[in-house]
Amino acid sequence: MRWTNYFTHPGDNRYYVFTFREDDHAVAFQQMLEEQGIPFEPHTEDGQQMFGIHRSEFQRALRCNHLVHARYRSKFIPVSGLRYALLIGTAAVLALAITGALFSRAQSQTWELGVSTVGVFPLEAAGYEAIIASDEGLTLEWQPQLGSGFGVRLQRNFNNAWQLQTGLETLRMTSNWGLSFTPENESLALTDTLSLRAGRYRVPLLAQTSVRVNQRFKLQAGGGFSIDFLLSDVFATGYQQEAIFYNEYRVEENRQRRWTVPLRAEFGGVYRPADRNKPGVYLGCIWWREWSTNRWGEAEWERQLEKARVRLFMPQAGFAVEARIILPP
Repeated sequence: MRWTNYFTHPGDNRYYVFTFREDDHAVAFQQMLEEQGIPFEPHTEDGQQMFGIHRSEFQRALRCNHLVHARYRSKFIPVSGLRYALLIGTAAVLALAITGALFSRAQSQTWELGVSTVGVFPLEAAGYEAIIASDEGLTLEWQPQLGSGFGVRLQRNFNNAWQLQTGLETLRMTSNWGLSFTPENESLALTDTLSLRAGRYRVPLLAQTSVRVNQRFKLQAGGGFSIDFLLSDVFATGYQQEAIFYNEYRVEENRQRRWTVPLRAEFGGVYRPADRNKPGVYLGCIWWREWSTNRWGEAEWERQLEKARVRLFMPQAGFAVEARIILPP
């Protein structure tokens, strides 16, 4: 009894024989052999179509044989509704099993939940500084302002020294855009400042280590990355009337990609009261830097037939201070 549809030729072991009972299988196999330039000798016997292949071409012919059976094989569960129900049910059972395993192993203080607020500061030392660009008589100055954020942090404690953290955060990044336009053949500059507020959602993935100072206070540092989802582009417009001339201008902050994955580092201190039923407090700072420039700004000024446009690329780094309340277990 043969378990495969190929075997060594009984009269000449230099050849292999591939057999097919289905006509469509045999036709597909012959087409593949011809496309691959594999020599073969066809033969029909007892309702089977056979192909003699030289031993030197066996591996190539075997690959064609596998492709033919893969093309015509029937689904393990032919009814699509039952197939998807089985997949969904299996996924649900696995999710419940993993969740149960995690929480069954969890002990007191293994999981910690925190609620945080973030203040974003324009710190030049961290690379978050003002940028100036000019072209065609228009000067644009991007001036970062204080931003804010809110988040929820989930921490998994492995021991007294190492933790993993994740969560969900939202940030609001505020900036002023200073415009200065000097028309041709004139020395007087027209100026204005517009404000923009861009937002993003962020999922941090961090490895943390901590050093205990005393029973209630410890220092904590860590690093990793975050997955940022940048919201839609933002823009603002303005206008001025000077004598008989009408000026119209706008600024716009754009993103090149909707997603970005910046590197991230954190450092801070944790205070836990003696009574573990009371919440703890974390105070620290955050620094992040994107792999590549993802945001750019553009300004445009129109005055009669004059039009000027200037563009700049915004910083890849950021700095923030975070205060977090660690909820009791």
